Amino acid sequence: LHAYSVVATAPEAGLVEGITGAVSLDALKRRNPTTPSLRHLWSKMYGPPEAEAHRRALRNFTSSCAAWAVVCYFLQIKDRHNGNILLHDDGHLIHIDFNFMLSTSPGGINFESSPFKLTREYLEVIDSDDTGAASEAFNYYKVLCIQGYLSVRKHAERIVQLVEMMSASGCPCFKAGPKVLQNLRRRFNLECTEEQCVEIMLGLISDSMDAWCTRQYDFYQRVLNGIL
Repeated sequence: LHAYSVVATAPEAGLVEGITGAVSLDALKRRNPTTPSLRHLWSKMYGPPEAEAHRRALRNFTSSCAAWAVVCYFLQIKDRHNGNILLHDDGHLIHIDFNFMLSTSPGGINFESSPFKLTREYLEVIDSDDTGAASEAFNYYKVLCIQGYLSVRKHAERIVQLVEMMSASGCPCFKAGPKVLQNLRRRFNLECTEEQCVEIMLGLISDSMDAWCTRQYDFYQRVLNGIL
């Protein structure tokens, strides 16, 4: 994860660290209206696949894409349109704007029902497609997702306790009541073996690949708010 700091200064105020050297995917597409896809932009930005800059950026993209998949799944972060996802100069994806999470979603309708965002464009960048064709980068992505999932499970109790500490804060994400913590704990699958969790994560990846609901939410944002 390409982390950045957030500091609360009052119950309804705080400071968010500025993210430099990054631009939203929406803005990136606006700047390159004739470039057909993110994969084509990748070569334009980082050179041909055999270039060291291309390989390094691809590795950063793949690892950050996997890291954010794990985070977005556990915390159920929504509103993941291209205005809320940045691409750093070094290839890292960076998510911003966490107004909807745990139990809330834009409009109160959980339209983004896939486990996390794994669009056809992301898959193309990591040398795969909407069918999940194998490649070195996509296999690396899957391994990182599995490793991340297993690592986070080791801290399940601490994470649940931290969320529980906030449950009386009045934040909208807790309006669903006890179900918020129950569902969070369920996503850890603590009753399962590590081998079973590997299969669970592979299933989550499969369910997320070029998911219909993700495509439709992006289309909705494009039509309503002009987000590319």
